[in-house]
Amino acid sequence: MNCPHKKHVLKQQALLTCFLALIAALGCSNTSSVKLLHKDNFALKRLTATENFTLSADEIVDRAQANGKIRENSPNLPIFSFLRKVTITKPVDVNGTVNEQIKTYKAYTNNRDQTLIKVNGRDPTEKEIEQDRKRNLKRQRQYLDRNDKKNSDKIISNNIEIYRDKFIPRLIGYESVNSRPAYIIQLVPNSEHRLKNSTSDRIMNQMQVKIWVDQEEFQVAKMEAKLVEPVKMFAGVIGSINSANILLEQKRLTPKIWTDYKLEANYDIRIIIAKSTGKITSHSSNFKLTPFENVIKP
Repeated sequence: MNCPHKKHVLKQQALLTCFLALIAALGCSNTSSVKLLHKDNFALKRLTATENFTLSADEIVDRAQANGKIRENSPNLPIFSFLRKVTITKPVDVNGTVNEQIKTYKAYTNNRDQTLIKVNGRDPTEKEIEQDRKRNLKRQRQYLDRNDKKNSDKIISNNIEIYRDKFIPRLIGYESVNSRPAYIIQLVPNSEHRLKNSTSDRIMNQMQVKIWVDQEEFQVAKMEAKLVEPVKMFAGVIGSINSANILLEQKRLTPKIWTDYKLEANYDIRIIIAKSTGKITSHSSNFKLTPFENVIKP
């Protein structure tokens, strides 16, 4: 089977890694079956008429990429701390009994490793904190360019370079996001470009992705992605990802600092005869400017 590859400008969104980690064991898929989305010609004509449409889709995405690196590569930027509440919901038995786990993390806009501070409303044990830290690090090593080498902690910078070539950007229109005008870009998977991680590559080949890029500050304000074809392992004998939908929104804190605000991911996965459907949500709040001298960069 041919298992193609291509990349993702939105590795600004490390939360997407959590979704990829759910489907780590699944196998090979066909070449990309993602269709081109309909262009909003009226909106594009209005862009031209107002002289805002001066950049190509590639130039818009390249600017968004560059801004995605700023938090890591600019040591003088202010750093915000915030709380990230992650809720994982999935059925655990044939009767449909739902298991819900809620984890709260303290996170930082400079991409410092987040810290687990609550599990279902209680304080976690030291063992749980360390286990969670190791799980997150394992996911980053598996799906992102992070290892023990120098500068491998620069997750955003390293992985923007990995994923950029996986997708071909296409400008399809514009609209407002949170009262700010944004370009609408479809990221079309390039099945001829292969990612190092075969699981990520197979998934990306079947993802229909749309991003909204702020016209003034060239930050990604919003992303929608969905799996258009099941991703199968050994022709579906071992398992398959039957469906997946992702919505990501970013919050503007300063002109140069935008961070994840809301994530919703729904999935339907089958492994052998066991079927799992579930939902992951993440919501960020309590954004606070952190005194520079008290923050140690990762």
